[in-house]
Amino acid sequence: MTGARLAVNPIAYWLAGGVPDRTTRTLGPAFTELAEIGYTAVKADVPDDMDAADYLPWLASFGLEPALSLYSGAFADRETHREQAEAARVFAARQASFGQRFCMISTFGADPRTQHPAVGHGFDAERLKVVVDGIAACCEAMRAEGVTAALHPHVGGWVETEHEVRTVLDEVGPDLLAFGPDTGHMSWAGMDVPAVLRDYSDRIVGAHLKDTFAAGIARARTDDLGYQEATRPGGIWAEPGLGQVDLAACVGAFPGGFAGDYMIEVDVPSLPLRECHQVAYDWALATLPIEGA
Repeated sequence: MTGARLAVNPIAYWLAGGVPDRTTRTLGPAFTELAEIGYTAVKADVPDDMDAADYLPWLASFGLEPALSLYSGAFADRETHREQAEAARVFAARQASFGQRFCMISTFGADPRTQHPAVGHGFDAERLKVVVDGIAACCEAMRAEGVTAALHPHVGGWVETEHEVRTVLDEVGPDLLAFGPDTGHMSWAGMDVPAVLRDYSDRIVGAHLKDTFAAGIARARTDDLGYQEATRPGGIWAEPGLGQVDLAACVGAFPGGFAGDYMIEVDVPSLPLRECHQVAYDWALATLPIEGA
């Protein structure tokens, strides 16, 4: 790949039934539909009912390629850092076998933050130090497999607020850790997203392009909604261009010559599934500096 590429995360399809279903039963029809719309790359995740060796040929049967994936771990317990690093190494080795040079790294599911999301609930400076060390250990393990980790901020995890994002990026140097921002999660957490992207522009290797409804964010904060309630259809997440994130400014903050994945991601669409991804695709072709646009 010589230029930036449009990709898509099929998360909305495998979450649509209320219970996660990452099997070929769900993903096969999803990939058929996404390819019909025009997408050519999807987040590289092997279906739960498939051997990894069969994954690339299966993707190719839809005319699709693997795109930037994500390793999500729990880093707040120093006693589990070695175990987490080994899991990250194994995940990175699989990604390397798919031809991937980068992989996002994130945290999610940290109670009580999923119950009080996007406000840095229960911040603890000492815990953040432990999280930084755990992420660094995983970065080392992933690099041993030829894959560079990229920090992916996520609401509901221990790297949620701007202070936490900046701390991790500043403490773990660019030789180990790149940046894989998520415009939606950063927006929900109250950041000036373009400003943060500009400050770490030289480390951006890929991104999840998410939009958010400002009214949904305001309601979630006012009513102290938990993550699941806040992200119901029509709540926080918006199709790109339909919400209030200044995505043009975000993309404008990317480095010159950016050649990574612009990944469309709408966890919970406000529109029917196909329409959601068609709207996102049309927005991307009209907005993003991507090959073929």
